[in-house]
Order: sequence, then structure tokens, then C-alpha cells
Amino acid sequence: MKKIVLIDGNSIMFRAYYATAYPGAKLMQSSSGVFTNALFAFVGMFEKIITEDIEHALVAFDTKEPTKRHLSYEGYKAGRVKMPEELAQQIPLVNEYIELMGVKLYSKPGYEADDIIGTLAKQASKKGYQVEVFSSDRDLLQLVDENITVNLLKKGMKEVHSFNPKSLYEAYELTHDQMIDLKALMGDPSDNIPGVPGVGEKTAIKLLKTYETLENIYEHKDEVSGKLGENLRENEHLARMSKELVTIDCNADISFDPDNLTVEPTHKEALASFFQALDLHVFVKKMETKEDVKEAWDYEIIKDEKTLEKVLQDGMAMHMELSDYNYHKAKLWGIGLSNGKKYYYLDPEFALSSIQFQTYLTDASVQKYVYDFKAIKVFLKWHQLDIENVSFDLLLAAYLINSHLGKEEFKRIVSHFEYEDILYDDVVYGKGAKKGLPEKEIYERHIVSKAKAIFELKDKLIKTLKEQDQLELLNELEIPLAEVLADMEYRGLKVDLDELNRQGDALKARIGEIEASIIELAGKPFNVGSPKQLGEVLFEVLNLPNGKKTKTGYSTDVEVLSKLKDAHPIIQEIMDYRQLTKLYSTYIEGIRQNLFDDGKVHTIYMQALTTTGRLSSLDPNLQNIPIRTEEGRKIRQIFIPQEGHQFLGADYSQIELRVLADMANVSSLIEAFNQKQDIHTKTAQDVFHVENVTPDQRRAAKAVNFGIIYGIGAWSLSEDIGVTPKEAQAFIDRYLSIYPEIKTYMEDIVAFAKSHEYVETIMKRRRYIPELKSPVYSQRAFGERTALNAPIQGRAADILKKAMVDLYHYLKKHHKKSKILLQVHDELILEVPLSEIEEMKELVPQMMRQAFKLKVDLETSCDVGKNWYSLK
Repeated sequence: MKKIVLIDGNSIMFRAYYATAYPGAKLMQSSSGVFTNALFAFVGMFEKIITEDIEHALVAFDTKEPTKRHLSYEGYKAGRVKMPEELAQQIPLVNEYIELMGVKLYSKPGYEADDIIGTLAKQASKKGYQVEVFSSDRDLLQLVDENITVNLLKKGMKEVHSFNPKSLYEAYELTHDQMIDLKALMGDPSDNIPGVPGVGEKTAIKLLKTYETLENIYEHKDEVSGKLGENLRENEHLARMSKELVTIDCNADISFDPDNLTVEPTHKEALASFFQALDLHVFVKKMETKEDVKEAWDYEIIKDEKTLEKVLQDGMAMHMELSDYNYHKAKLWGIGLSNGKKYYYLDPEFALSSIQFQTYLTDASVQKYVYDFKAIKVFLKWHQLDIENVSFDLLLAAYLINSHLGKEEFKRIVSHFEYEDILYDDVVYGKGAKKGLPEKEIYERHIVSKAKAIFELKDKLIKTLKEQDQLELLNELEIPLAEVLADMEYRGLKVDLDELNRQGDALKARIGEIEASIIELAGKPFNVGSPKQLGEVLFEVLNLPNGKKTKTGYSTDVEVLSKLKDAHPIIQEIMDYRQLTKLYSTYIEGIRQNLFDDGKVHTIYMQALTTTGRLSSLDPNLQNIPIRTEEGRKIRQIFIPQEGHQFLGADYSQIELRVLADMANVSSLIEAFNQKQDIHTKTAQDVFHVENVTPDQRRAAKAVNFGIIYGIGAWSLSEDIGVTPKEAQAFIDRYLSIYPEIKTYMEDIVAFAKSHEYVETIMKRRRYIPELKSPVYSQRAFGERTALNAPIQGRAADILKKAMVDLYHYLKKHHKKSKILLQVHDELILEVPLSEIEEMKELVPQMMRQAFKLKVDLETSCDVGKNWYSLK
């Protein structure tokens, strides 16, 4: 059967642009200033769609002219965000690229790309073609038939969902014809198609399974009871209009015949010149080597100690592929090695038992280049192995260059640095329940290709780090910190099982009591955990005011409930119920699920996640245990030290305020801190011109002291301290007039950020702030607040990280039995044997104070306890 590919050009182009225009990304430009990011990503997608076996293809585009849909409904696609100028400039480039690839592109005034694709798809299907449609628009699912497959792109070509009649029915339990009626009922906010208010996807599917078609639903509309029936009857005109809008015109007046859409030979010389002119050298290189990636390089499988001994050398890239993000439990799927010229694969069983490999790992004279040093070190510890002298970590290097990259997967990170010779993990392994190893040759090559990428990108990233003055940050702070965190994670935190069960039982009992009270106050039984049922009880049964109904029901989020707090006693009960159920599911159940056989939880510290440099944790998240309620604080009683030990907690006092005073060089605040004055009382005295400060005045001063770090405005401050916005603004103005250095700092840092599109700490930790360029005021305001806060939070994070590294190496060097177990916000928690308690009570705070030299003295508090809760 002949095959034809039809591509929704607008859809793919938009997806290409936004795949590379994420926060913090500096859009690719040629040396002449032409934006190329959308083109770059489009080429990557296009090459995967138009493979060498494709003989017929067309790319369809929308036009600026109105279509019949615009003429029949003025609101069609109203409110869509205007196309970014950076993308608009690249449309001619994308068109030129398609033509140079020998593929026809087509658009026609009055028709959308969907109509062109629909018409050609149906024509081709009748002629016996196998039709493959590529888009990210679900509207095209109505085209599916025995000869037409619709491929929906979710994340570029990383995740493609293919729909034929069978898979479409498996996904929606509907036929392709019913997909039109589905959209007609539920509407489409992206195109401003109204649908029937209150009808979402689930309800629409249920109706269509019962009545089959929209027309049949309305023939039986009086059979549908309740609010749904009322909505259907009142909005019949909207449903029928929506059906017209979503129906693709498969009889468009177009001049192409499928047989004439032959893919012509690529215009290679012109295409190479095109890429050269735009500085897209990676594609030129691909063309020069053009043979398939599989043939461009090969790898050797090492199976014996003798060969391995000859292969292992100083300065190799090593990639350990683990089966899961949770490396505490993961399996090793394989190891790739590269010296830049040759590439090797090690089978996991051989590698973990190999004496040569173990010797190589622990040889401190041999440099290793890796991706995610911490994950490797923890995994090896679970197998009674270790690794020394990791001198380059691709993940940490990329994170420092652009802090938004740390949360991305390997492929997306290397693509940011224009390295494309690698596949997405999901493509190789699948995802979710379907994740697993494919054919041996496929996954071996994928693993080795990661080692290849690490080696080939190392020099490039180090060059960038040097240019950004960040190499010291990588080598002296982040890589050493990875070793510290690996040790903390592997040691784990002991759980008191009796206390865990006691608290779990107590919470369940209290939740049951509150649930019974809520049902009694409601006057009818219902599922308290269902937002939909709760909304109906609050706004239809109890008739509480200000109910806002969406397609899925009434909103009952915390903002809505807070405004209703005084309207009915049920509201406080609901808020308590939600707080306790979250506590139970997140922490009681969460701790149980993450409990290891050693009776401990082994969290994962996310070293490359936050844009400020602070750490976060998961499985379980130990940093977000709530402390504002007694029930939340008591969760900490569950965590206990080993027998014969106690916990020691040391906490920085007001570190961000001290950093602000230092960075802004606020002489009066520096003096106050160094004289150990109460800084909030001092601020209140200065702002209110009083000697004796009232509790309310100190509270207001405290709010503005901490709020100024986050760029607090008059409205937020007024709510915090209970005054009018006008009074709050006057308070902020007085504050900045008394501390003009802070005002100057704020103005200077925002100006720097606007000019450079990033801010950085003293140690050159950098955060990009693309929001400052946004045409939307709220986004720009957020960008300015971020510019104020990021250098302060980032420097505080650097100080704490430096303290952790210094303390860890001191304890190790002096053979102390005390160990760092936890880092939470500005606090370190150690497990200390009773014999070292007094020594550590002096040593730990002292090392934390000496971690970084500021104009302001760093202060710490220290406490000892039998469990985490007992630390003050």
C-alpha cells in the first residue's frame, strides 16, 4: 500500500517554538541576529516524520484571512494570544526549509490547515493510500478511518500518540464520527468554541455512549434530568453551532491530487548553504556524515577483565543507566564508556562484579566524567561500592549554566547545547507501566550514546562555565556537595514505627469525627472528599453565596473557602478535614510507602531542581512537613536517631535579612545585627520614630523586613498587617527612605536584570528571568520580584551548601562518628553519639558561622533532642 504523510504545519511549528522557549531559555539566534529556535526544533521533528521511505507528503498551513467559521461566529478563536514576533520572523525560514527538503507546502485563503488535510486525507484514503497525519490538534481525530492514522504530538516527537479506529475506540470508547459530537458538546476553549456549559469530556462521552449522536441527544433531550438536562435544553443552539465550527471540511476546493504530492530529492547544496547562513552547523555536519547514526559510530562490548583493564583510563566519560529515577531502588541497565575516540558497553552483572571496574571507580588519581554524580554514588553505595574523583558532572554543569535545565531529561539538556545525536528515553524504553528494556542492541547503543554525549559536551560546557565565571561554583561547591548529599541519603532517617502507627490511628479517628460533623451540618450524606459533591452541597443545598461554577462543577479551593469562613460553621470543618487528610496521605501513608527494610526512609535531595539553588527533597518530601499546626509539627516525632545517639539541630538566624543587609551595604542594619539587636524592634524604632515599640509595630516591621526580600507590594503588606493599602504604601515608603541603600539595591538589581536577562549571586549562581520581557504586566512584575529575591535566596543557599561541605569534610578528616542527616531550609540536623554531643554543640554552629565571610555576622541557634520534634 502506498503511503502519504500530511503535516499540520502550524501545529508542529508552534510546538517547536514553545519546546525551546521555556523560562530561562535564551532563544537561539544566528550571528546576524535572526531567531532560529523554532526552525531548529522544527527540523528535528520534521526529519523524524519525513524519513527516507516517504514518497508522498504535504505540509498544510493556516492563512491570515478569515474562514467560514469566523464569518459564522465572530467569537471563533477570539482571545488567542498573538503570535510571538520571534516566531513570526521564522515562518519564512520554516517554509524555505520545507521546500528545500523537496516537500510541498500549501495554504489557501478561507480554509484552515485542518480542512486541507481533511480533504487530502479522504481523497488519498479512497485511492488506497495509507495516510499518516501529524499534528497536536485533537480535532483531526474525526478523520480516522481504516486507512487514516492520526498521530498526535504531545512533547515534540518524544511522545506521539497514534490513533487508528481501534486505538481511538480504546481511548475514548467513541468512533471517529462521534469525535465531532464530543467536541461540539464540551467545546474548545483554545478556539473559543462554547459547547454546552457544564458539559466536560466525561459527561459528553457518557451522553454519546447512550444516544450515539448529538442529533439523537436532542431528540431525547427531555429524558435527561437535573442540571445537565437543563443545560442541554437551554444551550441547544450553542451545541449545534459548535458542531458546525468543529467539523472539518473534507471537500475543500483545493487543486492538489494525492498522486501529485511526490517528495522530490532534497536540494542538498542549497540546504547546506541555508543552514550555514543561519549558523545551524549541527545540521550541516549531519548532512556531511549523512549515513545513519547507527553507521556513524560503533561500540565494543567488554566482557572480560583483561580487555577492561586495557580500556579504562584517566579522563573517560562514564554513564550508568538506572531503571528508575529513585536510584535507591533502581536496577542498573548498563554502563557506557567513552574516551572521545572509542566507545564501550559494560553489562551490569559483569560491571558490578568486576575487580578492574571497582578499582577504576575508587582510584582517586583517575578523573571520571558523568551525568548525575549523586545518583551514581548512592546507587553504588547500595551495592557496597564507591566512586572517587568525579571531575565533571553534565547535569550539574548544565544546571549552573541555566538553572531551568536541571529539571529536564538527558536528551532535552544536551539538545539545549545543540547536541542531537541521541534519543529520548521514552522513545527507547517507553514510559509508565509500559517502561522496559527493548532489544539489546537498541538500549546498549542508547546507553553508550549518553557517555559519548558527556565526553563531547564536556569541553563546551566548561568553556561556558569559565565565560560565566562559574567553574569554581561547580568544582568547589556543587560536585563536593553531591558527595555530601549522597552520604546523607544513603544513611537515611530512622522511623519510630510505633509512633507512626499511633499518629496514623489518631489522625484517622479525628478525620472520621470531622467527616461526620460535616455531613450533619450539610443535612445529607455525601462524599466529603469529592470537590464536585462538596460544591453542590455548599452552593445548592446550603445556598452559600458567591459560588462560581466551572465545567467540572463549583470551585471549592482554599481561596473560595477562606472567603466563606464566616458564612457557615461547615467551612472551618471542611478546611480542617482537608488539612488532616492531606497530612495523613502525604506523610503517614507517604512515610509507610517509602520505608526501607532497614527501618529508615531514604529521601532524594533534588540538587538541580530549584532556580534559586536551594535544595528540595522527595520520596518523602522531608522539607515540607507543615509546622504551623501542632498536628503537622508532631509528624517530626516519628523520626528518631539511632540508639546511643541524639539529634543536633543548628539553624541560621534570619540569614536572608543578613544577606540583604550585606549585599545592599545597609550600615545601620549591619551595625544592629553585629550588636545582636532585635532587628525587627530596631526597624520599628527607625520607621515609627519611637523608643518603646509596641507588639503591633514590631509585627509590621517584621512583615516589611521579610516582605522586602520578596518585593512585597502595598496590597500584600496591607493584608499581612491589617491596614489599608494606602497606609501600607506609606509604611514601605518610610522604610525605603530610612534605608536608602535597600532602595538603591532594588533599583540597581532590577536594572541589571532587565539589561542582562538574568541575576546572579556573589558565587555567580545565575537565574534567567524571561518574564521581564513579557508584554503582560503581571509577568513583568513577577520578574522584578524574582530579580530582587533570587540573588538573596541564592546566596543564602550557597552559604548553607558551603557549610555542609566544610562540616562533612571536617567530620570525615577527624574520624568523627557524628553525621549530617538532614538539611531543611536554613537548618542542618546531625545524628550525634552521646560521647560527641558537647563537642558538636560548639563545632557545628561555629563552622556554619565561618562558612562565608560577610559584613554581617552570621548567627546560629543550636539544640539537641531525642527526636526531630524536640529540636526547638
